[in-house]
Amino acid sequence: MEQFKCLREVTEMDLAHRQLGEITGYVPSLPKMHAALAAIKLHEGVPVPVIGQFNVARNMALYHYFHYAMAPEVQMKTYSVIELALRLRFNASNGKTLAPLLQMALAASLLKDAGFRHLESPDPENSYSKRLPEILPKLRNFSAHGSTALTPDCLGHIEKCADLINQLFDRPA
Repeated sequence: MEQFKCLREVTEMDLAHRQLGEITGYVPSLPKMHAALAAIKLHEGVPVPVIGQFNVARNMALYHYFHYAMAPEVQMKTYSVIELALRLRFNASNGKTLAPLLQMALAASLLKDAGFRHLESPDPENSYSKRLPEILPKLRNFSAHGSTALTPDCLGHIEKCADLINQLFDRPA
């Protein structure tokens, strides 16, 4: 069970990171986490409100160093930033949900497997991107409807969020 941290613990690396480091041999470093997050950016063509919320997600991921259990909240934030970007891209009302918005992006040929850095061999047929309208809402709903699952992949979620959003908007010339 999570405990409320005492004041002196707030600015210390979370114990879960240290314990995970003992198992994996990798203990996170705050400067390395900051550098990795700083390297993940949205381009200048992305609307300012989306960039602002994306920066909230990056800051949350950075603070995850101090509180490991924030990882699911960071992941949830990435889903909401993606949905905001899609709404702005398609001038959609709040009635449109994530899956139809992703389908609109696919129909407009905006999402390509080649635009996702984590795919070592992007499929020219966009098999990964074509599954997003099914997978992303399920992942979002899993988090939104209550879960105690902890997944440490904050950085991966931030990268995938940036990669998807960067494909939605034209880069300035």
